[in-house]
Amino acid sequence: MSISETESMRPEQRSARTVRGGWLVTLGMCCVAVFVLPGKVSAQGLNGAFKKAITASQQRMVKVYGATAGQVDGYASGIVVSKDGLIITMQGVYLDGQNTRVVLSDGTTHSATVLKRHRQLQLALLKIDLATPNFFELSDKPVGRKGDWVLTLSNAFKVADGVEWMSVNLGVISLRTQIDARLNERDVAYSGELVLIDAITSNPGAGGGAVVTVDGELVGSIGRIINSSETNTRINYAVPSSILRQFVNGDLKLAQATSPQSTGTPGELGIRLFTLGGRNQPAYIDRVIRNSPASAIKLRPDDLIISLNGEKIGNVREFQNMMKTISAGDEVIMIVKRKRDLLRLTMKADAKK
Repeated sequence: MSISETESMRPEQRSARTVRGGWLVTLGMCCVAVFVLPGKVSAQGLNGAFKKAITASQQRMVKVYGATAGQVDGYASGIVVSKDGLIITMQGVYLDGQNTRVVLSDGTTHSATVLKRHRQLQLALLKIDLATPNFFELSDKPVGRKGDWVLTLSNAFKVADGVEWMSVNLGVISLRTQIDARLNERDVAYSGELVLIDAITSNPGAGGGAVVTVDGELVGSIGRIINSSETNTRINYAVPSSILRQFVNGDLKLAQATSPQSTGTPGELGIRLFTLGGRNQPAYIDRVIRNSPASAIKLRPDDLIISLNGEKIGNVREFQNMMKTISAGDEVIMIVKRKRDLLRLTMKADAKK
């Protein structure tokens, strides 16, 4: 049975089937998922109504790799959005190291520079020094309406490598809405407009992937994973193409650091930094106070603090300024570099004595 044949079936007639040529098709009452299995897949091996959109989209996508450690994912997906090497991806630890790189659809690897980030939307804009004639056009208007079929393409779970193609899901647009999802008061997971879709996209590595119409127009970029601690669920969504356009063009207001002001009793983590070189030196831990929050999560001397509550820490001064915003009882999410590893650690601040 081909994919085009399944389109004419009523929902109650659809079932899970495996189709020759690298397609695994799962069809049901609520949604349709189509996966292009990585490997020797080519445009010649595709058929049905989605061949053109899938082929064109694959040529406009990249695999993103960077820093990793333990359970922290060091990879993501990305979309090319200009002819001169601009790439949109999702925020993540993989962008905090010194060796961020992308793999184009032709299998070539290129070093990437992070040009800017948007904290509320969890977006990042990368740049490679290469002409990229195949790229997605970013619309200034919403693309796709409620109920429209969409294809989602990403390197979920890092199953594709080199010239291997991204995985593909097929679903529909469920809703256009806004959301304000927060990990805590100072670590925003996502805040803004989004497109909810019923394809399963909330997986490691999928963030930054493409959501396109069956005609190949870019609906948006797959968002970063959002977990609900109340319902133990994830949502599948995309950042709309029109928002991506504003981000690239600089029309969105980026999150700016404000003058730190304590919201209560000042917080203490039990960390002392190495300051002999001045406040502009990297934020290396000199010592950890016994019986402190830092000692409880086993922070060590010589650990380098990379970020605090989602804010990048470049030196001692930035760490000290961020600490002025932390009150006793606040949950603090810290990313540190220990030798070659990046660690994501959580603690609660004590009251400063």
